[in-house]
Amino acid sequence: MTHEMSITSERHRSKLAMIGTNVKKYFATCCTKEKAQNAFFEYFLPASQVVAIGYPFLHYQPGAYLSQYSVLGYVLIGIIFLVLGLKLKTDEIKDALRSAHVFLVAIISSLFITGCIVAAITKELPFDPLGQEEKVSLVGPYEFRIGLLLYYSVPCTITAGIVLVAQAEGNLPMAGAVATVANIIGCYTTPILLKFFLSNVEAQFDIKGVLIKLTGSILAPVILGKLLQLIPPVPKTVSRFKRWISIITSLCLAIMLWMKVSKAVEDDAFDGVKWQSLLILIALVLLMCLINIIVNSTFSVLLCLRSTYIKVMLLMVSQKTLVMAVTLVQVLPETLGEMGLILVPCFVAHPTQILVFSFIAPQLKNHPFDFSCPRWMPLKVIRACEWLNQTGEFAPKEAEPKDLEKAPEINGSNGHVISNVNANGVVVVEQPVGRANGYKNESEA
Repeated sequence: MTHEMSITSERHRSKLAMIGTNVKKYFATCCTKEKAQNAFFEYFLPASQVVAIGYPFLHYQPGAYLSQYSVLGYVLIGIIFLVLGLKLKTDEIKDALRSAHVFLVAIISSLFITGCIVAAITKELPFDPLGQEEKVSLVGPYEFRIGLLLYYSVPCTITAGIVLVAQAEGNLPMAGAVATVANIIGCYTTPILLKFFLSNVEAQFDIKGVLIKLTGSILAPVILGKLLQLIPPVPKTVSRFKRWISIITSLCLAIMLWMKVSKAVEDDAFDGVKWQSLLILIALVLLMCLINIIVNSTFSVLLCLRSTYIKVMLLMVSQKTLVMAVTLVQVLPETLGEMGLILVPCFVAHPTQILVFSFIAPQLKNHPFDFSCPRWMPLKVIRACEWLNQTGEFAPKEAEPKDLEKAPEINGSNGHVISNVNANGVVVVEQPVGRANGYKNESEA
C-alpha cells in the first residue's frame, strides 16, 4: 500500500514538474525583451489616456493645480507639433498630388463634410441649455453638443489612420499626405466652423484671437520641425528614435487630458451626468462611423477609385484626431462651458471609432475591390474617369518582353532592380521595387 502511494505521489510530482517546465518555456517565449518593448510602444498611448482620464477621479489636486498655468498647455502643444514637423515628408505630398482628385476630395471630406452632418443632427437633439447647473436631459448638457461639433470638425487622425491603412495594404503615401495637410489646414478651419455652428449660442469667442494662438502653438512648431530636417543628423536621429519620440507625444497628450479632467472634477462638472447620456453618445458615434463610411464610399464610387485609394478614404478620412481636439480645447475660452465636459464626447468617440475601423481594416485587406465607371455612362465621362485614375487606355504602358531581355542586369544589394529600354535604346534604370502600398520595408530603406 505504501509502495503504491509513493508511486502515485511520484507521478504527481513528475506531472507538476512537466507543467512547470511548460509554463517556463511559454513565458520564456512570450516574455522576450523584444516582445515586451513592442507591447510597451503599442499600448502606451491608450494606457496613458485611460490613466489620464481615470486618475483625477481619485486624486485631482495636482492636475487642477497645474491647469492654472496655461503656458504649460501651450508648451505641450508645441512639443506635439514640433514632432509632427520633424516627421513631415514633402515627398509624400508630391506623390499624392499625382492623384490630385483623390487628395482634394479626401481633404474636403475630412475637414468639412462630417462637421456639417453632426451640426445638422445635434441641432435637433434636446440638450440641456448652456450654463444650466441641473442635468435634466438624457442627451446630456450642451457641452456634449459642443464636444461632438469640435471632434467631428477636426481633421483626420494621423497615427491610428496610417496604422490601419498599412494593415489593409492601402496607399500609405496618400494617407500620410492627407493626414499631414489636413491637420495643418484644420487648425484654421475648425475654429471657423465651430463659430459658425454655434452662432446661435450666447457664449461666443474671439475667432481672431483663437487663430493667432493656434498659429503660434501649431503652425510655428511644424515649420520649425521641418527646418530642423535641413540639419543632416536630425532626420537620421528622428528615424532611429521614432518610437520613443511617439512616446513623448503620447505623454504630452496624456498630461493635457489629465489637467483638463482634473480641473473639471474640481469644479464638480461631472455631477449629475447620467449614464444614459454616455450610452447615447456611443450610439451617436456609431451612427457617425456609419455615415462617414457611406459618405466616403459615395465619393469613391463617383471618382471610380482603385482599391488602395478606397482604403485611404474609408480608414483614414473617416476617422478624427484626438490631438487636435484637445489642442483646441486648450485655446478656446471658458465662456463656451466646462472644458472637461466638452472633452467627454472626444473621450467616448476616439476609442470607439478606432475599435470599429480596426474590424473593417482586415476585411478590406482580404476582400479588395475597385469602383469602375459604369459602361452605360457617356463616353466622355468614362474617358475622364480612366484619365483621372490612369486606367484603361491611359494606364502606364508596360515594357515589352524583348526590351526586358536587352536590359542589362544590375546587381544591387537587394537584387530587385527593374530596368527597361526605351524606343531610342537608352537604358532607363528605375528605383528598387517597394511594397504594394507605396512604402519600402524599413530594412530596405
